[in-house]
Formats: sequence, C-alpha cells, structure tokens
Amino acid sequence: MKKSELLFRGLKKLFSAERSKWKVVTLCILGATTFWFFNALNKQYATRLNYPVEFLFDEQDVIVVEELPKRVSIVVSGGGWNLLRKTLWFRANPIQILLENPTSQKYISKASLSAIIADQLNEVRLNYVVTDTLFINIERRISKKVRVHIDSTSISLADNHRVVSPLLLAPDSVVFTGPTSFINGLADSISVFIPQQQISTPYNEAVALTEHESRIVEVVPDQVQISFDVQEFVRLGRQVPIRPQNFPLTGSLQLQDSVVRISFWISRANAEQLAPGSFAIVADYNAFNQADSTIALRVASAPAPVERIRLEPETVKVRYVPTARRIRR
Repeated sequence: MKKSELLFRGLKKLFSAERSKWKVVTLCILGATTFWFFNALNKQYATRLNYPVEFLFDEQDVIVVEELPKRVSIVVSGGGWNLLRKTLWFRANPIQILLENPTSQKYISKASLSAIIADQLNEVRLNYVVTDTLFINIERRISKKVRVHIDSTSISLADNHRVVSPLLLAPDSVVFTGPTSFINGLADSISVFIPQQQISTPYNEAVALTEHESRIVEVVPDQVQISFDVQEFVRLGRQVPIRPQNFPLTGSLQLQDSVVRISFWISRANAEQLAPGSFAIVADYNAFNQADSTIALRVASAPAPVERIRLEPETVKVRYVPTARRIRR
C-alpha cells in the first residue's frame, strides 16, 4: 500500500474519532508549543532595536530649533526573555544623554553614542550602533523689539470708496522672542496686512500677527488694533466762470469762452454741503501761448474734500477785439 493511502486512512480515522480524543490531541499540541516557546526563550539571540533616548540639559533660556531624535537604532544580544521584555511587554528606560552646553554642541558621534549606550544598557549587551550621528540644533533664546506699520497697499476698498483719515495702529511695536539665528535676522520693522476685502465702512479691527509666530517664535502682543475712516465718493460736474488775470487794461484781448466745465470726486457725505462758487478757475495772461493763442486754465481754489479735479477743456482761446469796434459799441 502506498504511503499516501496510509496517510489518508490515518487522517480519516483521526477525524472520525470521538470528541474526547480531539481534546487530548489539542492538549498535546498546546503542551508541545509551550515547551518549545519556553525552551527557545532560554537561548541567546541578537536583534535590532529602535531604542528610546532622552536628552538632559538646562532648558532655561534655550530653544530646541529642530526636534531632537527620540530613538536610535542599535543591535544587541542577550537571552530571549530579556529581549522580549525590551521589545514587547515593558517600556524600556530611555538612554539618557547629558548635554552640558547644549547651544555649542551640534552633534554626537557614533563613537560617543556607543559609549553612552553601552554604559546604560542592562540585561542585554550592545553589539554595535546602527545610527551614525545624532544632530542637535539648540540655540539661546533672545528677544527684540520691532516696530509695526500698516501696509496701505493691502487695504482692499469697495468701488468708489476712499480712506479719509490717518491710519491708526496700537501698539506701534511688538516683542519677538525666539532662537538667536532668527531674532538676529529680523528687520527693525514689520508690515501688517489687513485681511478684510472690499471695505466700505469705517474700519476698527484687531489684526492677528499669527503669520509671524511659530513653534519656536513668540510675538507679544500677538495682535494689533487698526482703525481708519472710509467714505464713498461720487463724481460730480459743475459749470464754473473763468476769471481773467493779468490781461492788458486796454480790453483788446478777451477770452473766447467765459465758463468751463469741471468734474471732480467728493465724498457722498460732503457733496450735499458743497456751496455754489466753491471753485475758482483762472486764465492768467502771463501763461499766454502765442503759437495757438490759448491760455492753460488753472484751478486757483477748490474745497478741501474735493479730489481729482478735471477741466473740460483745459485751455481757453484768446481773441483780439479791435479798440475802434469796442468804442462804436
């Protein structure tokens, strides 16, 4: 009879056995496995571990610029029970690395690291350190007072709206605290940007300085109060008389037009208070252009709230009136 047939018959007989026999088989397998497991743990092994490390230093007046390593890769050897405790069941006590001068020490070499780890490991033996070098970036904490100003180009206004008051900022300076390399690179002033868009009403808001803060940089205070007035402007037009100036007393030279149309922008609030005769437009004969017999018109006076005045046209013709014709009239 072939071996395969014998094996098949044996399995068939086993599966057809009573349930009590199955319990015996299960207990046998469990006992054998337990014996093998405990026997294996009594042997010596070598394994690679990611072992925790802890840095000890005076944390006063210093800042950890880059996060310090939390683990190192090492190869150790020891009994199975000890290795099991190091890896599974118990939290391993971290290797303590003392930094006497943390702002000056920039790295720990593999040789130094091996000596520190070998001195503190217990129950297992260090074979070698896999991690090459631990880099350290710790700097002294310093502070600097920096002026703050508003970036007026960042103010977003609604159509036809204008800022009609000074930009007020409080406080006008803040204190930055952080690592030496960052603080020494700071300018003497920073710009604050206004985040709101399409502003159409008076502005009075606290603006955060969060874009200047980080895990290692602190700003005090962390916001500033900004306020200014905003008004809507409208475009208006007027017909204004032209005032001749410095013309010859003979009266032989006269302006061809006596009025000029002006257009201007003014706040809606001030438009209703604009009085007639608020503008003075002058044609000064001293600016007479003989080439085309014109004089460029000039705005002699205008109300303070008015902006962007435009003259249509910007020049006026001068005509000659004979004296005799003037006398006959």
